[in-house]
Amino acid sequence: MSPDAPAGRFGDGGEPGSFLELLADHERLFEQFLAHQDALIDRDYGRALDQLRVLERELDEHMRGEEQLFAELFSRTGEVAGAPLQLFTGEHRHLRESLQEFERATRDLLAAPPASARPIVELLDEEALFKTFFRHHDERERNLLYPAFDRGTSAADRRAKLERFHRPPPKA
Repeated sequence: MSPDAPAGRFGDGGEPGSFLELLADHERLFEQFLAHQDALIDRDYGRALDQLRVLERELDEHMRGEEQLFAELFSRTGEVAGAPLQLFTGEHRHLRESLQEFERATRDLLAAPPASARPIVELLDEEALFKTFFRHHDERERNLLYPAFDRGTSAADRRAKLERFHRPPPKA
């Protein structure tokens, strides 16, 4: 977390050997999004776009890994505290779509830099909604999903799944 970031935004990422350790990715991804917003405020639209593209790639990789875990673990645990698999995959879809829209808007700023700050402020307003949604998604995974997966798996199974999650995909 950056030194000037508010404390307690996402927590510590959880203890090793728990699915809660995946939450450290959320913190890192959120920081990447803030780097994009810093670049917007600096009116460095090329850097803002680059930061957003890195975020999209890394978030997509994280969500694909999570969704593989979801498929395996939901088959064992069923619904998690009334939260069906479709809730989490639907939220992932919404996050992806939002980032695509922000990328389009940032490309527009790069192509035709605005004379006033209003378009930047409008984009930041839209992005504030994304940040709130991202935090709520993090809370659902932190409080519902990952604890249920921890309860439904052995320590050895968790270690194996987490190791596979953190292993980079093979190069094509």
